[in-house]
Amino acid sequence: MTLADNPDFAEGLASSLKTGIAKVAPDAAGAMIVLGDMPGVSSKDLDSLIDAFRRSGGRAVVRAAHQGKRGNPVLLPRSLFPAIAHLEGDTGARHLVEAEGLDVIDVEIGQGAAIDVDTREALEGAGGVLQD
Repeated sequence: MTLADNPDFAEGLASSLKTGIAKVAPDAAGAMIVLGDMPGVSSKDLDSLIDAFRRSGGRAVVRAAHQGKRGNPVLLPRSLFPAIAHLEGDTGARHLVEAEGLDVIDVEIGQGAAIDVDTREALEGAGGVLQD
């Protein structure tokens, strides 16, 4: 595993996405973007996303979904990497996915695709305990 440290994280989401993508091995077909604050996502869920990506030949965007709503994680094909390198600010790749016209496969993984613990209340609601 290669660590991708982003000292410019305060510039927004795009800087973290670009930093990570820049570290992807040259022979990788894509990159899985996994948020660190989604405790409901399991290794089985990640395997389901990877399986769908492989079945697409590594050409489709594969997104986790819950009850038909897109969520995270998301697997991005290498064909999006050049466009990601030009992102700026607090934006992710969602608009690129729509603009590039790539196939998108939504994989139902359940509620884990939607549980995001950005606040103390959300963490406690997800069963976590914050150490003060």
